[in-house]
Amino acid sequence: MKMETALEKKTGDVFTKVNLRAWCSVAYLFPGLHPDGFEAADSGWPRGLQRFAAEAWRRVEAGEITGEELYPGDSQWCGLYDRMFPHPAEEMERRLALAADYGEAI
Repeated sequence: MKMETALEKKTGDVFTKVNLRAWCSVAYLFPGLHPDGFEAADSGWPRGLQRFAAEAWRRVEAGEITGEELYPGDSQWCGLYDRMFPHPAEEMERRLALAADYGEAI
């Protein structure tokens, strides 16, 4: 059995975080897409984005991400909400402050 070095573990953690951010970005930008059945011809998934869904499913099956992370409902809702309502300056300032307070550098 191979011992994982600290560098390999840290690199793997960063890689997972980056992929989760990308996956959540897909959910935000395309809230109508669903991870289930992404390979079906009538799924609505653009060919260029299907690889993200395939990778997400691969990581779930490998135990690297959870089912909750596979279905990023919060990201989808934010994408929908941002399209439904205009945001006043105060709301945008609040969002930027939250992102600054809770954003995590990679």
